[in-house]
Amino acid sequence: MRLSLFFLMVILLPVAAVAHAYFIAFHRLPLLRSEVIGILEKAGVQSPKVDLAFLDIDLAGEAPSPQAHRQAVESIRRIGPLRLKSGADRLHVNASVKAHLHEKRLRLTGWLPQQKDAEKLARILTELRPDLILDSTELQHAPEVRWPTYFKPPLEAANPFLSPILDHLRIPSELRIEFKDGTLRLTGMLPDGGLKEEIISALAGDSGTSEIDPSGLIASPHVKAAPFAKKKALAAFLASFFAAPPPRGFEIKDEGRPRLTGIATRKLESEWLTLLRPVTGAAQVDSQLVLLPSLYHQPGYQPRSPLPPAMLDQLREVLHGTTISFESGTSTLPPLDQTKLAALAPSLLAAGPALGLIIGGHPDPLGDATQEATMAKTRAETVLSFLIEQGVPATDITATAFEPVPPSSPAAPDMPRSVEILVK
Repeated sequence: MRLSLFFLMVILLPVAAVAHAYFIAFHRLPLLRSEVIGILEKAGVQSPKVDLAFLDIDLAGEAPSPQAHRQAVESIRRIGPLRLKSGADRLHVNASVKAHLHEKRLRLTGWLPQQKDAEKLARILTELRPDLILDSTELQHAPEVRWPTYFKPPLEAANPFLSPILDHLRIPSELRIEFKDGTLRLTGMLPDGGLKEEIISALAGDSGTSEIDPSGLIASPHVKAAPFAKKKALAAFLASFFAAPPPRGFEIKDEGRPRLTGIATRKLESEWLTLLRPVTGAAQVDSQLVLLPSLYHQPGYQPRSPLPPAMLDQLREVLHGTTISFESGTSTLPPLDQTKLAALAPSLLAAGPALGLIIGGHPDPLGDATQEATMAKTRAETVLSFLIEQGVPATDITATAFEPVPPSSPAAPDMPRSVEILVK
């Protein structure tokens, strides 16, 4: 009986072993595998793969973050029968970086493979956007992080991995220049360092400024290319524009129209608009220039006549109150104005031959430009002839027609069809 039982056990043991192995292989292991896949899917793992070699488990897939990866692995390790050996965890996290820009602070979040990658990214962004404050405290690195399959080293600004960040941070070009108090201040963002140097060189060579401050003008390859960024044409305009007396300013933005401020004559304005055309194309110019009859009318103009300061100030005050007016359509000097000029002659004679004068006729801005210019110069020549008859030496006296000024301009003459005498 005992021997029969022994042989029965010998026969049943393999059967039981096979049945147990069959139960584990076809019932228990699929359940365990489903449980593991459920843990991975709950953790957000994309394309999870689970291979079981009896109770040894091999994992693969893409986890959404290092934290999710660690939580999933810890949960799987708690499943008693399974063994996750070293090297069997092939879950990974694709490197990912997001940029959050608020005012001048750029906050980076995400994860990279190594600390040196985070440092390299910080250097790239600082170089491209030196105007921003960079906060990378939330940018992590972990051994399970790997580069996406499309990534081709090295990590640099041109790498497609950085395109979502850099495209978000690209800023439009703009240029602002103000000439005030003897200093030319440049601010804005340019796409090309060569353009910045070209502008500074042109201004330093022709503007006559005592100081140029370009500290506020940043050139970065990350700035959007601008239609106005034409080195030679832009430099030529700026050199001419800022060679004229201050105050004056220039501003242009990407795809925007340029804005001019300051003082000018109609001739200068026309020259500047011509120089601007290759820069701006068909864009309209916002000209807020105050038009003057001549550059002798500019605020703070210092005469070049070598007279003692006291005599010069007295003579300019006398001339400032002397306006010679004419009737419409005539260049005949009225008797009353002849008396004014006769009374003025002694002061001019006292100044001597060193005195330089400009006698200018103001054309009527509402009349025909050509006819009015001719009449204005004829009237100025009439005044000059009368002064010569009074003995005033004509060594350095010029008769000319001033440029027309809109009646609404603050520089418009007090009386239309008049002649004005200024010290050169």
